[in-house]
Amino acid sequence: MDTPKPPKPNLLRRTFAGNFIDLQGLPVSLKILTIAGYLAVFGLLFFTLLVELAGDRLQTVEYTLAGQNDKVPLVVMAIAGLAFILGWAYLLSGAAAARARIFLPILVLYALQLFLVTGGNLLLIFLELLFFFTVLVIYGLTFRMNFWRDLPGLHFFGWLGAVSVIVILSVGISPTNAEVASSLSANFAIVMLLTLVFWVLLGLSVIDLGITIGRGFTRIAREILPFSALSALVVFVLLIHPAVVMLVFWLTRDGFLLLDVLFSTLLILGALVVWIAHRWSGSTSAVFLTLSLATPVVVLGLSLAFAGHDFTELLLKMTGFFPPTLLFVGLTTYNLFGMGVAFTGVDGRILPKRARVLLYFGTLLLVVACMLFLSNERIAETNQLSQDVQTLLNNLFALSALVLGIPYVVWMVWKRREMLIGSEKDFSSVPRWVWLERVPGPAWIALSLVLACACACVLVGILYWLV
Repeated sequence: MDTPKPPKPNLLRRTFAGNFIDLQGLPVSLKILTIAGYLAVFGLLFFTLLVELAGDRLQTVEYTLAGQNDKVPLVVMAIAGLAFILGWAYLLSGAAAARARIFLPILVLYALQLFLVTGGNLLLIFLELLFFFTVLVIYGLTFRMNFWRDLPGLHFFGWLGAVSVIVILSVGISPTNAEVASSLSANFAIVMLLTLVFWVLLGLSVIDLGITIGRGFTRIAREILPFSALSALVVFVLLIHPAVVMLVFWLTRDGFLLLDVLFSTLLILGALVVWIAHRWSGSTSAVFLTLSLATPVVVLGLSLAFAGHDFTELLLKMTGFFPPTLLFVGLTTYNLFGMGVAFTGVDGRILPKRARVLLYFGTLLLVVACMLFLSNERIAETNQLSQDVQTLLNNLFALSALVLGIPYVVWMVWKRREMLIGSEKDFSSVPRWVWLERVPGPAWIALSLVLACACACVLVGILYWLV
């Protein structure tokens, strides 16, 4: 008797299921915390954009920090403070569900952060020491029990209450809003170290985003085109790419587009070497097509980070967004659908899946809260950013996207081609437009060369007319 085929998932499930953390096998309480984590992060990102749109119309709190008069919107201080508490509750809950080698360093980091902002208040120091000593004693007596692993919901609300009390005692009991803002600023200056690491990861995320977009178009081309027509398409795209970029460069004067010209030229030379070496194949041509389509996305991300007198100027005039904040929100949203799923999809002995889920959302909440606060902390007299966050993050983003991104792409080409073009078994069937094989392969190549030259001439004519 034949077993019935499993029902095919609907379009909505096929589209979104792979982009969200798989909740199967998780306790109900952890499922609720995962959904709450998504809502909290998306809410913070949306609030970050709203604050940027509001500009200087928000009521601010002025305070003095390290001899400098700073200010921050009151609503930003309140939301960032709540996100700070929620982030540490997630982070400590996840650490407690992991092994001691994970939990103890995170607990020490949390203790160090709060001790650095006590301001020498002996009562606060004593209460915090008492709290952490009690936690260590309880953990030392029970860390081998399943209590820490099997009750994530109970741990979360326990840590949420404990973190709230500690933060309120350390920060919230200050008599004025200015002192609260000063304490939060000191706390987020420490969290900034975590944010720097996250920006390095976001630099790789923009590489992944470009690869994802390029791979999507490449998969469509491989599904419908036979090898001869696909090769002609790749040749056309490779040849016309530098000409299009040069025209856009002349219109925008965006220096980052020269990187695109460099990369596209290297791709043409690489394709020529592969062709001469008789190593040209369906998978090889697909790799070149993916990389050619991915480079504009990566360059656009770099240009947004280093926004100046280029095509992003129009975007800035329309939205008023602080460029690193805009880039941060976009890449963090993409990160939720990529890195978060990959990180939480592993279930290990030292770091089980239920711990990974909580650690991921805790880290993300702290990073977004830190960016929200620091990107709105300004010098009271000049209204300039109190910290040169833009330059710092630009440098980190460039370091990651260029210095780390290029070896990352080379590694994918050399060892993980399926990340660029998909699995070969997905293209084992006959292409949809198999009738295109009636035209000989050399004719397709000749046609692509003629079209590329014609389009290049048109672009040169447009450029000459503009000059």
